[in-house]
Amino acid sequence: MQERGESAERRDRTAQRIVEAAGVVIDRDGYAGATTPEIQRLAGVSRGGFYHHFASKEQLGDAILARQHTYFRNVTEQAAAGPAPALWLQALVDTSHHYTAAILDDPVLRAAVRLSIEPGPYQTADSYAPSLSAVTALLNAARNADELQDHVDPAEAARTLVGCYSGVQLLALALAERDALHQQVSAMWALIMPGLVRTDVLARLRLDPPDS
Repeated sequence: MQERGESAERRDRTAQRIVEAAGVVIDRDGYAGATTPEIQRLAGVSRGGFYHHFASKEQLGDAILARQHTYFRNVTEQAAAGPAPALWLQALVDTSHHYTAAILDDPVLRAAVRLSIEPGPYQTADSYAPSLSAVTALLNAARNADELQDHVDPAEAARTLVGCYSGVQLLALALAERDALHQQVSAMWALIMPGLVRTDVLARLRLDPPDS
């Protein structure tokens, strides 16, 4: 039994190594440009070892997006479970910067971003559903706390915010300016927040990263 458990642990580590390697390659080359031989080489696995874990490149793409989806599901669950922050809109801003830090750190999350924004099999509504749900949950909480202007519909605002954030990431990728991504996210909030939030709440918001 112990031997079997160790074998399963090794299999999990190998699968994770393949996902990490795929993240690096897809982040660099895009989904269409990423090849399984290059992923195998970077992961240090044989062709047979690769296909033992993933039957296709699409399955690997699914595993990459699953990490992103888990991130946003956790945001949604935390918003539902509480405790309530001092300002829900501050929680939204902070979440955007936490996610920005995560994608700068984690090639798998960066690959998930690239999968979602580039033409291909993952540029679908399903790819964006978890992030839209997370942002909508935070905006609904802000609505209930009377932080939003009266005209703001949380679901519609979530679509705009996710679209804007995706555009900021896409431009940073195109211009090779990912190091300035936090600054660009802060600039996005500075433009958008006056149209979302009540004036008295706006004065209390910090739009820069939490540790700045």
